[in-house]
Amino acid sequence: MQRNQFSFLFIFFLISIVADSQDFTVPELPNNKEEYIRSEPDMINAAKWLENTPLGTQKEKRVQVNTYILQWITSSPIVQVDLDADLITKICEGNGDMLFVFLSGYAKYCLENSYTRDQLKGATAGLKAIINCHALGGDIKKNKQLSKVIDADKEGKLEEWVKGKLKTE
Repeated sequence: MQRNQFSFLFIFFLISIVADSQDFTVPELPNNKEEYIRSEPDMINAAKWLENTPLGTQKEKRVQVNTYILQWITSSPIVQVDLDADLITKICEGNGDMLFVFLSGYAKYCLENSYTRDQLKGATAGLKAIINCHALGGDIKKNKQLSKVIDADKEGKLEEWVKGKLKTE
């Protein structure tokens, strides 16, 4: 593939992500297990929207999506997010909205992987969602722990880093 063709495809891909993120409408919360199962695509789309929308933009909608994510996860009879509060608090310090990016990335991983309850894989997916959101720029305050997560990912050692943190903290 020639360089110009690759550049065009890359730009087209980025535009499609932005277009998708702007079109998301926050759905109603489900009421029972069957509705939760039917709403899984909505939850996944909400997670994608958070991950692909820079922090500090679309603030009103972000509050709505954050609320939906939190209520969906806490009431879900099928998805369980095991949160290491010490770890995620340090990473999200100064960036409260990143907590919702983490939670949604974790839940999305569970839904896309047969309702897994693998804390290591879920936490790694949640952190990867934070890294992807961070890469968009936006209103992000840097902190030491977030920088360590980004560095571990760049080195291809994010899961190993998470594993070490889950054992020691």
